[in-house]
Amino acid sequence: MRTITRRKAIQAFGLASITSLLPAQAIPSRRVVVTRPGENRFAYTVEASKSDSACKLTAEDTGGAYSIFELVTAPRMGPPRHVHRREDEWYYVLTGEFLFEVGGAKYTLRAGATIWAPRDIPHVWANTATSDARMILMCQPGGFENFLDELAKAETDKVTSAAMGRLLAKYGMEMLGPSIFAPAH
Repeated sequence: MRTITRRKAIQAFGLASITSLLPAQAIPSRRVVVTRPGENRFAYTVEASKSDSACKLTAEDTGGAYSIFELVTAPRMGPPRHVHRREDEWYYVLTGEFLFEVGGAKYTLRAGATIWAPRDIPHVWANTATSDARMILMCQPGGFENFLDELAKAETDKVTSAAMGRLLAKYGMEMLGPSIFAPAH
């Protein structure tokens, strides 16, 4: 019969006693999810969102770990400068060319390039190509599909800037400036 040393026993009991103090991690879904070309897995309320920001994996699909989208962006278009307080974002360019500004640095990305935009770092991006361009966006943790849905509805309903500010705050975001190709006033 093997004997256990005092040191090994203390290490084992110590490990067992601190595991309940460690933060809980998201448990990924244990089911296979397949998304076919052209398919969207989230029930957007605005029809255009189904093709412009198709949700390929929802937070529900991944146990809350992340959400993945295929974004289709028109030439010279992109979001205003903003910051996320909840999500880290990873982008993978499929077609076209995008200009990203993350944390004050500029990056030109073509098909096959990726960029990581951590939460709390201001960023903006735009399609610099002359035709629609596509990229994959992964948001961690998941749930960003809910924001995109509410944003599309708010834009369709032409809500006030105060209402838009409340929507952004609800999702831990702030707008910090215009988009890259905003018209000069």
